[in-house]
Amino acid sequence: MPVSCIPSRGQCLALIRQHEMPPHIQRHSFMVAKFAHYLGKLLQRKGQPIHGELVHSASLLHDIGKARSLETGEKHGELGARIVEEWGYPAVAPIIREHTTMDWQRARGPLNESILVNYADKRVRHDQVVTLRERFMDLANRYGKTPEQRAGILSKLSLYEEIERRVFNCPNHFYTCDGSPFIAEGDFEKKSQG
Repeated sequence: MPVSCIPSRGQCLALIRQHEMPPHIQRHSFMVAKFAHYLGKLLQRKGQPIHGELVHSASLLHDIGKARSLETGEKHGELGARIVEEWGYPAVAPIIREHTTMDWQRARGPLNESILVNYADKRVRHDQVVTLRERFMDLANRYGKTPEQRAGILSKLSLYEEIERRVFNCPNHFYTCDGSPFIAEGDFEKKSQG
């Protein structure tokens, strides 16, 4: 894949500034990028062909359309994909478009850059890495305006638990296979640098 199809970190930051991404969404996006980077390295060590720069750029930009979508009512994944395509970065567009959706075929399919960014987004509440259950309860509380919407959001949890089992090869959702916490509060930066 040509590097020119993937924005550099500086180009991502320029897009974030130009689109006036609110600070709280920036903090969320930066943490999603750190966590997705960590997951990419983990999968690369297991022999998975993960493109680290693509994961990093798509993670930084996954919510580039969120603020504007709140004003226009557009789906922020679709809007974000159009924004990066207009800027000439077609490689990240599908990942941004797909970060808000999941189905069983994708959850059981190849662990690729799109799945990693999507999963990492579901593990970061605001700017903290949390369990899937905590994140989904937060999403249901914030976006589930009706009982049906809440149920719909919570019904997706099992899809992400399947991805988590596959990423970590471990049945317990927040612990490593040796029983130690995957990420204790405050430890993420230490583990991600190792």
